[in-house]
Amino acid sequence: MKRNTVIPALFIGCTLILSGCGQKNYVKTDVPATTTTVTGESMSSATEAPEPVKIENPDTLAQQKESGKNTSAAGITAALHTYKDGNVSIQYPAVSGLEDGAMEEKINDLLKSNALEILKAYSVNVEKDSLSLTAKINSVDRKRVTVIYTGLFSGDGAAHPVNVFFTNTVDMSLAKDIRLTDYADPNALAEYIRSDDCLLYDASPELAKALIPYFVQTSMDTYAKIFQKADFPLEAASSGNTPAFPESFSYEDSGTIIISIPVPHSLGDFALIKYTPETK
Repeated sequence: MKRNTVIPALFIGCTLILSGCGQKNYVKTDVPATTTTVTGESMSSATEAPEPVKIENPDTLAQQKESGKNTSAAGITAALHTYKDGNVSIQYPAVSGLEDGAMEEKINDLLKSNALEILKAYSVNVEKDSLSLTAKINSVDRKRVTVIYTGLFSGDGAAHPVNVFFTNTVDMSLAKDIRLTDYADPNALAEYIRSDDCLLYDASPELAKALIPYFVQTSMDTYAKIFQKADFPLEAASSGNTPAFPESFSYEDSGTIIISIPVPHSLGDFALIKYTPETK
């Protein structure tokens, strides 16, 4: 039978410990970076450290070493900064090395603004609640920067913490968010997730056994609507309401699209699937 209720919005999650459940979340705490090497991070109290550690594109460095001269992507770097306020700690990236200083500032303002949207989405009280998010730079070059956020939110008086997972991909030439609908069809994805071909990302056999039936119980229409609204930017808020935080996020890694799906807390608050469309 198909499920009649809408998937809870507070799915977004990662840290990979299931509270009140004996299962272990299948997503690795250390998300592998495919095109960058993280050498450290800067810490601050709601402001950046003066000399944050840079994250450079190793492909670019290898090209420079081989050719002995700068490449088209030479000099593009990213640094992690940390926003702190009360019990809140949120890492976010800032890029550098663009010739257009105004565009670079616009990109960095967008990256930071999106990272901090979680505060509004969860109505976080920085003194009573607890929120800790770590950012991973999945890739950075002259075309785009992709960031993966994972962490844990504990609301004051809540029965259990919530695993947090979201991503952000920004077009470096336009300072514009890239979303799932830019490279995948929501209806095709909705059909895929309910099919026998659906592949989970780093799922244990035990968790996969529980997740696959759950996917099938949810209607294609429900998933299509979730995927249609996946990723930043947020939809415009209705009168008097906060903009809805997406229930699904995505990023592309070496041709494969990784997509988060909201699931009950007993299953980890979210699940990740991998999808490779025939044509992007």
